[in-house]
Amino acid sequence: TYEKSKRQLMVVDLQGVFKINRDGRKVYELTDPVIHKRRTSRNKAVKKCSFGRTDRGEKGMQAFFETHKCTEACKLLGLREVDA
Repeated sequence: TYEKSKRQLMVVDLQGVFKINRDGRKVYELTDPVIHKRRTSRNKAVKKCSFGRTDRGEKGMQAFFETHKCTEACKLLGLREVDA
């Protein structure tokens, strides 16, 4: 979300379960996301959004990058390394 939103949004803290649907498809059902939003966004649609009390904005994004270590998963997703 960080790259796709041009660094304006970040989804973190996803939780979820693996399950098999009635039609036999295997899926991950992800719930309870925390979304951090940059407050200085120039995008009007992003400015209007509110993601609740867990949205820590740029401080939340910075906290994520202070502890994140890129792994093979990041490479498989085609994500670029970001300086904290």
